[in-house]
Amino acid sequence: KMLGSSTERTSGSPLLWTATRVFWTLGASITRTRVEEGGANRSVSSCSFERAVTRRISLVEKQGSKEEGKMLGSSTKRGMTRRLPSSTTRMRMRMASVASERRVLVSTTTSSVMRIPHSHDASSSSSSSSWRRRKRVVGRPRPPHQAARAVLDGAPPAADTSSSSCLDSDSDSGKPRVIIAGGGIGGLCAALALQSKGIPFTLYEKVKEYKPFGGPIQLQCNALESLEAIDMSVARQIMDLGTITGDRINGLLDGKTGEWYLRFDTRKPALKKGLPLTLVLNRYVLLDILKGAVKPESMTLGKRVESYEEVSAEDSPTGKAFVEVRFDDGSKTIGDVIVAADGINSTVRKQVRTRGNDEATYSGYTCYTATCDFELEDVEKIGYQVYLGNGQYFVASDVGEGKTQWYAFKAQEPGIKDESGDVRGNLLELFKDWSADVRARFEATLEEDIEQRDIYDRRPVFNWVKGKVALLGDSAHSMQPNMGQGGCQAIEDGYVLADVLSRCNMEEGDGCIQQALNEYGRRRCARAASIHGFARSAALMTTTWRPYLGSDPYSFYSYIPGAMQFWSALEKLKIPHPGKVIGQVMMMVSIDLILEYIACGGPVSEEDRVKYCQVPGVGVPKRDLPKDAFKMNGIPGFAE
Repeated sequence: KMLGSSTERTSGSPLLWTATRVFWTLGASITRTRVEEGGANRSVSSCSFERAVTRRISLVEKQGSKEEGKMLGSSTKRGMTRRLPSSTTRMRMRMASVASERRVLVSTTTSSVMRIPHSHDASSSSSSSSWRRRKRVVGRPRPPHQAARAVLDGAPPAADTSSSSCLDSDSDSGKPRVIIAGGGIGGLCAALALQSKGIPFTLYEKVKEYKPFGGPIQLQCNALESLEAIDMSVARQIMDLGTITGDRINGLLDGKTGEWYLRFDTRKPALKKGLPLTLVLNRYVLLDILKGAVKPESMTLGKRVESYEEVSAEDSPTGKAFVEVRFDDGSKTIGDVIVAADGINSTVRKQVRTRGNDEATYSGYTCYTATCDFELEDVEKIGYQVYLGNGQYFVASDVGEGKTQWYAFKAQEPGIKDESGDVRGNLLELFKDWSADVRARFEATLEEDIEQRDIYDRRPVFNWVKGKVALLGDSAHSMQPNMGQGGCQAIEDGYVLADVLSRCNMEEGDGCIQQALNEYGRRRCARAASIHGFARSAALMTTTWRPYLGSDPYSFYSYIPGAMQFWSALEKLKIPHPGKVIGQVMMMVSIDLILEYIACGGPVSEEDRVKYCQVPGVGVPKRDLPKDAFKMNGIPGFAE
């Protein structure tokens, strides 16, 4: 009421005066929110809330006018934001953000959330106030709670009915028509991003039906940030069903002793940038959510893109250039852009990159993986662990509901499949002198649940675009799973691609397509190549890993009389290996920078997503972790 009446009676600079009043009113009521936990009150800072409000007010002041100020006032009195013509969408987003800020009353809960509402484009939302829902951790008992309520003038906020929508192809002839080859994580996210921007597209996937396959996938905060910018309702579903691991102790351990080699805090970069915490979610659940959000009429299953041909304007019967796509069943279609999201063995990539050796590269490791019924005793404190060994390593992560997903990597030649019928027994023999926690996970696994696959990646390339064709996801930057970033980078690709294509106007000629795709490549190539390098480096660490002098001597020593006995005696002295010492020093110096680059270096602009707070015990689970939980004790190189 104050906001509306103030705007109506103020002359000269109504928005400046109104915005000032809004800032101080919100600042007084929201900056300190009383959170009641277990009968004890504590004060919680609203972190980036004030910064976000200040930024929005500044934008409104710069772009505002008296008429817009009246509109803001009347919208606030109604408790909602009126839809404006598309020509003023940017201004509507700013005004909606200010008008929808509300006081949040938080009650006793680990599920209650204080969040900043996110603004949505008019084409993808019927309500500009999007309040974050509580974060649920799968498999964890939740205490009785009462959901957080947003109150404005004593009235509850309007229900959030935001959902993505895609303009029909004939409703916006100025947008390029996009053909997406492949319906995996990258292809579906690209489709959702295009849909949210109103860009017409058709996605073609070779399978006739999506079926459950694969295990859980890790979605780090950079991927969740991109998903929020692409489609907030989809991001909410994913975060509701996922299991948070990013607020627990994660790190590297010695495979044989089980002692920590390095603990790192993945919360820091998320809190610094106001991002969701890293979580894990079943891959088929993720695909089901993404597929369900794409308009069915924009997807065609059972068709695999086999080849394409660019047709110039001179050769086109319509006088306009286009791309013709051929499918494996002999049928054809046309469009303006092709997105190759058809995986590491992409047929489209083979036509894009015809020079030199462009085959996938074998990593040197085969991988056994399964999900089993197993939980560590301190599962509330431990997220994922990487056990290091010479020529082999083991990765395990809590995935919720009392289950653990594990990966066992073994250095060997490609194409050697274990068909013995006792894969679990062979793994127990391979890791027989390793930590008890590693072996316990094998013992809790059913033989039929174990899968094996050789690990391949592709060397980084710095040209993802050829003509009107762009590579995306594994077709562009297939990487080893050591950083958990394969799918995450594909999601970033989809966001950037839609962002650059949204600025294309086909009525001005198709030259804008080439410019947009080139910009896509510039924004994505270097970052994906860097993270690809981190993933390869992590695997290289195990080829040289030796905990002590004398551990795992090179095989040629067996030909030297007495050499193996010498190294065995030396190992018993437990003198740290120089490589291990130097490696720990380097990791302790660089790990925070690496994690920050991965988490905070994403492509999402501030206009597409607003930072928000993550109050432990309110917005995210509150872990019972000591203050020094992530601290390594001792001199770097010898720390424990």
